Amino acid sequence: MKSTFRILFLARWELKKENGKVPLCARITIDGEKVKFSLKAEIFGNHWDPKSGRAKGQTKEALQLNRYLDSIKGQMIMHYHNLSEANEIVTAAMVRDAFLGTNIKSNTLLTVFEEFNDRQEKLIGIDIAQSTFNKYDLTYRRLKEFLKVKMRKNDILLCQVDRNFVMDFETWLKTEYKLDTNSSEKLMRIFKRITTMCFKNGQMPRDPFCDHKLKKVKKDRGYLTRTELEKIIDFKPDSKRLEKVRDIFLFCCFTGYDYSTTAALTDKELVMDDDGHEWIDTHRIKTGTPSKVKLLDIPLTILKKYELKRDGNYLLPVMSNAKYNLYLKEIAAACGIEKRVTSHLARHTFATTVTYANGVSIESISKMLGHTKISTTQIYARIVDKTINDEMDKLAQKLGNTKFSLQGNR
Repeated sequence: MKSTFRILFLARWELKKENGKVPLCARITIDGEKVKFSLKAEIFGNHWDPKSGRAKGQTKEALQLNRYLDSIKGQMIMHYHNLSEANEIVTAAMVRDAFLGTNIKSNTLLTVFEEFNDRQEKLIGIDIAQSTFNKYDLTYRRLKEFLKVKMRKNDILLCQVDRNFVMDFETWLKTEYKLDTNSSEKLMRIFKRITTMCFKNGQMPRDPFCDHKLKKVKKDRGYLTRTELEKIIDFKPDSKRLEKVRDIFLFCCFTGYDYSTTAALTDKELVMDDDGHEWIDTHRIKTGTPSKVKLLDIPLTILKKYELKRDGNYLLPVMSNAKYNLYLKEIAAACGIEKRVTSHLARHTFATTVTYANGVSIESISKMLGHTKISTTQIYARIVDKTINDEMDKLAQKLGNTKFSLQGNR
């Protein structure tokens, strides 16, 4: 369908000056969308013809102004045709911006996203973790692939990003990359952050996520039971690489530190209290929140083991996360553990099997894990069977001599 394109020159009568002159503006209309902008020119009101949108008469001033208006009109027609060749949809604002020299590329999704990522990359280690930036970068690359493969475009105008685009992209993530609800939700939430920013900045006419709710399924996060953890403690590796991985994993199981924080630990974060007990006092790499953990026998022994083998000031010989998780699979298989054992499973195990199941309060666990919300800790420290069993035994003892027990009714 052919667009309706029209250019008019108007006098701003409401801004008429005391000397009788009125400022002039141009109005571009495309398919009903109108935009105005100042021409930085003015004329005496009685010299302007509102019907033709031009200066009256053949005076030198009138002829100069009309030639100026003709030049402007010619330039805008040229910009319109150039934009029409490069884009499926051309808006009145795009023609205005092209004429005024505003960067049109800043109105496209991938350009805005790329600029956002450039800013975020400079903040790695300051405001955000590398892992967080990696998610931003992945979302950008998935959007770029979606546009190229599914829509056969190199980019898309922000004004073209609507609810249908959002739903199509989400479906593509789930079908093309086999992402489950929660995995796709993480990328979609980052995408939403970009569109929300553009909408609030006035770069988008509407919020494409307005009527689209992102879904997240609550999952019971895995952890090692006491028996499974004991199997890893008793595991005798036949190689140095598996020995290192086992030691690092057990260190995390008994401190609650994630992979990134563990890899960054140095001797500066080892502190001793007044009673001679050693602690680790640090900040989580991912969130920057403080975390202070008293070292139990197993992590203390592991630190002593590698004390003379340290790489600089780093406490442990932590390898890449990819290799670490790969070798953990070998250890799990050798121990007969069928669960998917990963670096983060150690953190879950600390919150449940090591601490919560042994009577440590949710509040204390939350501080050690570096959480800012108790609700986050409650996801990790789920009520394990042993805790339920112990609490029900206590309840049975309390009810033993009451009417709530058969013994109390004898």
